Amino acid sequence: MLWPIVLPFKIAFWSLVGFVALATVVAPLFRWRVGKTLAISTLLAFIAFIPSCATIMTVLDARRFGVFHYDTYAEVNDFRIERYLPPAARDITLDKFAMGHRAKYTITETELRDYLEQLWLEAEGHSAITREELEDDEAATFDEFSYRFEGLNWTPLEKAFEFHSPVQSDGGGANYFFDPTSNTVYQHAGYW
Repeated sequence: MLWPIVLPFKIAFWSLVGFVALATVVAPLFRWRVGKTLAISTLLAFIAFIPSCATIMTVLDARRFGVFHYDTYAEVNDFRIERYLPPAARDITLDKFAMGHRAKYTITETELRDYLEQLWLEAEGHSAITREELEDDEAATFDEFSYRFEGLNWTPLEKAFEFHSPVQSDGGGANYFFDPTSNTVYQHAGYW
Protein backbone atom coordinates (compact mmCIF):
# COMPACT_ATOMS: atom_id res chain seq x y z
CA MET A 1 0.00 0.00 0.00
CA LEU A 2 2.84 2.39 0.75
CA TRP A 3 5.12 1.31 -2.11
CA PRO A 4 4.96 4.68 -3.96
CA ILE A 5 6.60 6.51 -1.05
CA VAL A 6 9.33 3.96 -0.25
CA LEU A 7 11.80 5.08 -2.93
CA PRO A 8 11.36 8.84 -2.29
CA PHE A 9 11.72 8.15 1.45
CA LYS A 10 14.99 6.25 0.92
CA ILE A 11 16.44 8.87 -1.43
CA ALA A 12 15.52 11.76 0.89
CA PHE A 13 16.73 9.93 4.01
CA TRP A 14 20.10 8.90 2.64
CA SER A 15 20.69 12.26 0.95
CA LEU A 16 20.09 14.06 4.23
CA VAL A 17 22.25 11.58 6.16
CA GLY A 18 24.99 12.32 3.61
CA PHE A 19 24.45 16.05 4.12
CA VAL A 20 24.82 15.72 7.91
CA ALA A 21 27.93 13.51 7.54
CA LEU A 22 29.53 15.85 4.99
CA ALA A 23 28.82 18.95 7.08
CA THR A 24 30.31 17.27 10.15
CA VAL A 25 33.42 16.10 8.28
CA VAL A 26 34.16 19.47 6.67
CA ALA A 27 33.41 21.49 9.84
CA PRO A 28 37.06 21.61 10.99
CA LEU A 29 38.12 22.97 7.56
CA PHE A 30 35.92 26.02 8.17
CA ARG A 31 36.90 26.22 11.85
CA TRP A 32 33.39 25.29 12.97
CA ARG A 33 32.87 23.29 16.12
CA VAL A 34 32.06 19.68 15.16
CA GLY A 35 29.40 19.18 17.86
CA LYS A 36 27.57 22.38 16.98
CA THR A 37 27.78 21.61 13.25
CA LEU A 38 26.39 18.10 13.84
CA ALA A 39 23.50 19.48 15.89
CA ILE A 40 22.60 22.25 13.41
CA SER A 41 22.91 20.03 10.31
CA THR A 42 20.79 17.33 11.99
CA LEU A 43 18.12 19.91 12.85
CA LEU A 44 18.18 21.22 9.27
CA ALA A 45 17.90 17.63 7.96
CA PHE A 46 14.81 17.02 10.12
CA ILE A 47 13.21 20.24 8.88
CA ALA A 48 14.07 19.49 5.24
CA PHE A 49 13.00 15.84 5.28
CA ILE A 50 9.30 16.18 4.40
CA PRO A 51 9.75 18.90 1.74
CA SER A 52 12.64 17.01 0.12
CA CYS A 53 10.71 13.73 0.21
CA ALA A 54 7.69 15.43 -1.39
CA THR A 55 9.84 17.05 -4.08
CA ILE A 56 11.58 13.78 -4.90
CA MET A 57 8.23 11.98 -5.06
CA THR A 58 6.85 14.62 -7.45
CA VAL A 59 9.82 14.18 -9.78
CA LEU A 60 9.67 10.37 -9.63
CA ASP A 61 5.88 10.23 -10.08
CA ALA A 62 6.10 12.24 -13.29
CA ARG A 63 8.24 9.43 -14.75
CA ARG A 64 6.54 6.36 -13.29
CA PHE A 65 2.84 7.31 -13.44
CA GLY A 66 0.73 8.51 -16.35
CA VAL A 67 -0.11 7.21 -19.82
CA PHE A 68 2.56 5.18 -21.65
CA HIS A 69 2.62 3.14 -24.86
CA TYR A 70 4.40 -0.18 -25.48
CA ASP A 71 4.46 -2.38 -28.57
CA THR A 72 4.80 -5.65 -26.62
CA TYR A 73 4.52 -7.11 -23.14
CA ALA A 74 8.32 -7.43 -22.90
CA GLU A 75 8.71 -3.63 -23.00
CA VAL A 76 6.46 -3.02 -19.96
CA ASN A 77 9.05 -4.12 -17.36
CA ASP A 78 6.94 -3.47 -14.23
CA PHE A 79 6.11 -6.50 -12.06
CA ARG A 80 2.90 -4.92 -10.69
CA ILE A 81 1.52 -4.63 -14.21
CA GLU A 82 3.01 -7.83 -15.59
CA ARG A 83 1.15 -10.02 -13.08
CA TYR A 84 -2.21 -8.98 -14.63
CA LEU A 85 -1.17 -8.33 -18.24
CA PRO A 86 -1.26 -11.25 -20.70
CA PRO A 87 2.17 -11.89 -22.31
CA ALA A 88 0.41 -12.09 -25.69
CA ALA A 89 -0.80 -8.46 -25.42
CA ARG A 90 0.28 -6.16 -28.24
CA ASP A 91 -0.03 -2.44 -28.96
CA ILE A 92 -0.39 -1.68 -25.25
CA THR A 93 -1.47 1.67 -23.82
CA LEU A 94 -1.09 1.88 -20.04
CA ASP A 95 -2.44 4.45 -17.62
CA LYS A 96 -0.30 3.79 -14.54
CA PHE A 97 -1.21 5.13 -11.10
CA ALA A 98 -0.05 4.35 -7.57
CA MET A 99 -2.63 1.72 -6.70
CA GLY A 100 -3.31 0.18 -10.10
CA HIS A 101 -3.43 0.67 -13.81
CA ARG A 102 -5.76 0.79 -16.77
CA ALA A 103 -4.71 -0.75 -20.04
CA LYS A 104 -5.85 -1.01 -23.63
CA TYR A 105 -4.32 -3.64 -25.88
CA THR A 106 -4.89 -6.09 -28.70
CA ILE A 107 -5.15 -9.84 -28.08
CA THR A 108 -7.15 -12.74 -29.50
CA GLU A 109 -9.98 -14.27 -27.51
CA THR A 110 -8.14 -17.60 -27.29
CA GLU A 111 -5.00 -15.93 -25.95
CA LEU A 112 -6.99 -14.02 -23.33
CA ARG A 113 -8.98 -17.06 -22.22
CA ASP A 114 -5.82 -19.21 -22.02
CA TYR A 115 -4.09 -16.54 -19.95
CA LEU A 116 -7.02 -16.20 -17.53
CA GLU A 117 -7.32 -19.95 -17.21
CA GLN A 118 -3.65 -20.10 -16.24
CA LEU A 119 -4.14 -17.33 -13.65
CA TRP A 120 -7.00 -19.26 -12.05
CA LEU A 121 -5.01 -22.50 -12.06
CA GLU A 122 -2.08 -20.76 -10.36
CA ALA A 123 -4.42 -19.29 -7.72
CA GLU A 124 -5.43 -22.86 -6.75
CA GLY A 125 -8.53 -21.79 -4.83
CA HIS A 126 -6.78 -18.93 -3.03
CA SER A 127 -8.93 -16.24 -4.61
CA ALA A 128 -10.89 -14.17 -2.07
CA ILE A 129 -13.89 -14.47 -4.41
CA THR A 130 -14.56 -17.68 -6.29
CA ARG A 131 -14.58 -17.74 -10.06
CA GLU A 132 -18.24 -18.74 -10.06
CA GLU A 133 -19.18 -15.67 -8.03
CA LEU A 134 -17.44 -13.35 -10.51
CA GLU A 135 -19.52 -14.46 -13.51
CA ASP A 136 -17.09 -14.29 -16.43
CA ASP A 137 -18.40 -13.77 -19.96
CA GLU A 138 -21.17 -11.38 -18.94
CA ALA A 139 -21.88 -8.41 -21.16
CA ALA A 140 -20.32 -5.24 -19.77
CA THR A 141 -22.64 -2.34 -19.09
CA PHE A 142 -21.87 1.12 -20.44
CA ASP A 143 -22.07 2.62 -16.94
CA GLU A 144 -19.42 0.27 -15.54
CA PHE A 145 -17.22 0.82 -18.57
CA SER A 146 -17.46 4.61 -18.44
CA TYR A 147 -16.80 4.60 -14.68
CA ARG A 148 -13.66 2.45 -14.88
CA PHE A 149 -12.14 4.23 -17.89
CA GLU A 150 -13.28 7.78 -17.22
CA GLY A 151 -10.95 10.51 -18.40
CA LEU A 152 -8.98 8.41 -20.88
CA ASN A 153 -10.95 9.34 -24.02
CA TRP A 154 -10.84 5.74 -25.19
CA THR A 155 -13.66 4.87 -27.56
CA PRO A 156 -16.13 2.59 -25.74
CA LEU A 157 -16.03 -1.00 -26.92
CA GLU A 158 -19.05 -1.91 -29.05
CA LYS A 159 -19.70 -5.37 -27.68
CA ALA A 160 -17.61 -6.03 -24.59
CA PHE A 161 -17.65 -9.07 -22.35
CA GLU A 162 -16.20 -8.85 -18.85
CA PHE A 163 -13.70 -11.33 -17.42
CA HIS A 164 -11.98 -11.38 -14.02
CA SER A 165 -8.65 -12.41 -12.55
CA PRO A 166 -8.47 -14.12 -9.16
CA VAL A 167 -8.97 -11.64 -6.33
CA GLN A 168 -6.31 -11.25 -3.66
CA SER A 169 -7.27 -11.14 0.01
CA ASP A 170 -6.64 -7.37 0.04
CA GLY A 171 -8.96 -6.85 -2.94
CA GLY A 172 -6.29 -6.65 -5.64
CA GLY A 173 -7.18 -8.06 -9.04
CA ALA A 174 -8.13 -7.16 -12.58
CA ASN A 175 -11.22 -6.83 -14.75
CA TYR A 176 -10.90 -7.43 -18.49
CA PHE A 177 -13.41 -6.00 -20.98
CA PHE A 178 -12.96 -7.88 -24.26
CA ASP A 179 -14.47 -6.92 -27.62
CA PRO A 180 -14.36 -9.97 -29.93
CA THR A 181 -15.05 -7.90 -33.06
CA SER A 182 -11.86 -5.83 -32.69
CA ASN A 183 -9.82 -8.20 -30.45
CA THR A 184 -9.38 -5.31 -28.04
CA VAL A 185 -9.20 -5.48 -24.26
CA TYR A 186 -9.69 -2.64 -21.84
CA GLN A 187 -8.35 -3.69 -18.48
CA HIS A 188 -8.67 -2.20 -15.01
CA ALA A 189 -6.38 -3.55 -12.26
CA GLY A 190 -5.97 -2.58 -8.65
CA TYR A 191 -3.27 -3.59 -6.20
CA TRP A 192 -2.27 -2.49 -2.76
